[in-house]
Amino acid sequence: MTALLQRMGALRRLRFIHLAWGLLAVWAIGILVAAWQLGNWRQELSLTLLQLNADAQFRARAHGREGVDPEWYRRKALTLLSATQQVQRDAVWTAFMPGSWQAFDNLEEQLQARLEREFSDIVVETVRRELYLRASKLTGVPLLRATGDLNPAVDCRSPVPEDTERKLTSGTEDLAEFVAVRDYVLGVERLDEAVQSFLSLHYSAGQPDQLRRLVAYTLHKELPGALEHSVRMFQGGDEVNIEQALMQSRLQWATRCSLAKAMSALHARLLNTNDLFALEQDLAKRSAGLFDPPARPVPFDRTLERYRAVHKLLDDQHAFLGKGRNDWMREGTLKLGPAYQDMLVRIERTRLLGPEVVQQLRNQSGAAFAEFRRQFEQAFGSQGQPGIVWLESEQRFGLSPERAAVRNGLGGLLKASFMSEEAAPAKGVRETTSLPRILEEARKLAAERTRVLAEVVPAFPEAARPVVTRVIDVRVSEMVYQKAYRTLKATLPEDVATPLDPAAFRGQRDQVLALQALLKETGGRWYGDRLVATVDSEVLRRLALVQEEMRQVPLHDGKLDNFGWWQGEPIAVAQVAGAEGAAGQASLGKTAIRLEALVQKARALQVLGSPAVASDPAALKWQQLQAELARYNARASDSSLLRMERYLGALGTDLRRENCAERLSSALVPAAHEDVISQRQMQVHQALTSRCDELRASPVAFVIPAEAGIQGFRMQGALGPRLRGGDG
Repeated sequence: MTALLQRMGALRRLRFIHLAWGLLAVWAIGILVAAWQLGNWRQELSLTLLQLNADAQFRARAHGREGVDPEWYRRKALTLLSATQQVQRDAVWTAFMPGSWQAFDNLEEQLQARLEREFSDIVVETVRRELYLRASKLTGVPLLRATGDLNPAVDCRSPVPEDTERKLTSGTEDLAEFVAVRDYVLGVERLDEAVQSFLSLHYSAGQPDQLRRLVAYTLHKELPGALEHSVRMFQGGDEVNIEQALMQSRLQWATRCSLAKAMSALHARLLNTNDLFALEQDLAKRSAGLFDPPARPVPFDRTLERYRAVHKLLDDQHAFLGKGRNDWMREGTLKLGPAYQDMLVRIERTRLLGPEVVQQLRNQSGAAFAEFRRQFEQAFGSQGQPGIVWLESEQRFGLSPERAAVRNGLGGLLKASFMSEEAAPAKGVRETTSLPRILEEARKLAAERTRVLAEVVPAFPEAARPVVTRVIDVRVSEMVYQKAYRTLKATLPEDVATPLDPAAFRGQRDQVLALQALLKETGGRWYGDRLVATVDSEVLRRLALVQEEMRQVPLHDGKLDNFGWWQGEPIAVAQVAGAEGAAGQASLGKTAIRLEALVQKARALQVLGSPAVASDPAALKWQQLQAELARYNARASDSSLLRMERYLGALGTDLRRENCAERLSSALVPAAHEDVISQRQMQVHQALTSRCDELRASPVAFVIPAEAGIQGFRMQGALGPRLRGGDG
């Protein structure tokens, strides 16, 4: 028994020794591991502390936060967030080193306090300033440089739409102003979430996910790891609670201010400066009197410009209304669709904005919508008359039938080739085509005019058709006339003395007459008459040259127009008139031959003109002269030339002051015809009679012979009465 007990005691001692050796071995291994971990932790701790000291010295030298680049604080904040996770000590290895127990070593607590001070100054303050920076970008309120807070002395601004192009739309969500408000609200939502995370972390030690989202929003960095230690460090002391509490009220002031302005811009764009009203005002201005008969002719380019402008406005109005989503215009209250309502819901649940802001916006939009409805009913009536009507089948507003007719009519009319500005020949450009080509083009224009009158004009309202028809007629006729006139002038000789090619000129005349008939059909009779008058003017210009040649005939000598050169001495008027014959008889045979040649020349020109030339006074004179020459050659008793011969013969070869009155009174015989010869005889007779009366009423002029010793001179004037010896 004793031996057994001894053996058992020995075994117990052996187990104890083995256990002691085992504990010593574990202790030794633990010390080795702890030493290795302590070395790593010490190295990380040393680097962190050195960096913290360097950063503190850098900030001290900067004399204030505003002297340091904000980007430096962003980098340091991210670095410090990572460092707070890396410098955490694993508490397991401290069990093997009693000297590192918390009761004997408070190094970790000192490090924690140092990190918390740096964390508050760098991380928390940087995040706070970044939140204000995001708010500044959203609201336009600048920051105070010293504190990084929003400057309450500066007003906010409305968000600026990215798309500044004004688009015609009645749908709220299509407006650039709505997109700007929607993006702004989404931005404020993200800011609000970050602010709430910041306040939650600061006051109640929020969740790691809140810190992760906050850092991602403010510093644009996704943090890995659990972040529990950083969350604990984020919570501030009581001395900063007031400052952080002011954050939400300041941000609310700025974000609500910008939202109010943004919504005012949206409501003004949608209600006060509605595209439908703008289009209607422009349309009323452009279309005023457009289809009324004009008091005076209106240039085509002005009419065309108005047609295009009205059609463009009607197209815009049709497209504007055709998109639909305009049923809100006839509602009693403002209901701008699901997108607008969703935005109001977002505003209501965003704590920086809130339900009270939604109520203010509804009050604001309600007043604006009431004014909109008043203007809408004033412009279009309660049911949208007269230009805009409610389409029940499509549940939208659209163009009235009359306005749609104007749009369709203008659309078809403006497609016609003759309604283009390029269709008319440019001013100052010489035409190089030919009259047959012009005639062919004119027939095509006339055919197109007929088609437009049959297919397009009936599309217009009945009251507008006469004016539109007149515009078409004038336009087509003017185009035909301008092209034909320029072509005709380009082919005619510029010099009137240049002889005309009879065959070519007759061809031009026939084509012009065809154009005259066509212009009469297109309602441009006046243009056709002007075109024919252009051809006839060439004939009349050359007839005027023949008339000038006739003035070279002695019978038309200028001395017979005024006998002021005659002083009463004996004269032979027949000799002055070129009437010389055998045995001293007055004869106009040579004059008749010359006149016959001129008549044939004039006749050749007259047949080149249009029928209207025959009724021209200049042409009638040549026709009368031709008839007179026929009577003269037939020695008819009523011939004006024979009468002229007898008249000149009756005056004799010694017509003088003493006998002029008697001979003139007996020589005149009434004319049988009104022709140029009888008119000429009357002119000569009146001129002679006038001069005869002057000579008989004036003092007698004596000529003193040279033999008297005095040079011959004529005494008149005051000496006349003393020397007068009577009328003989």
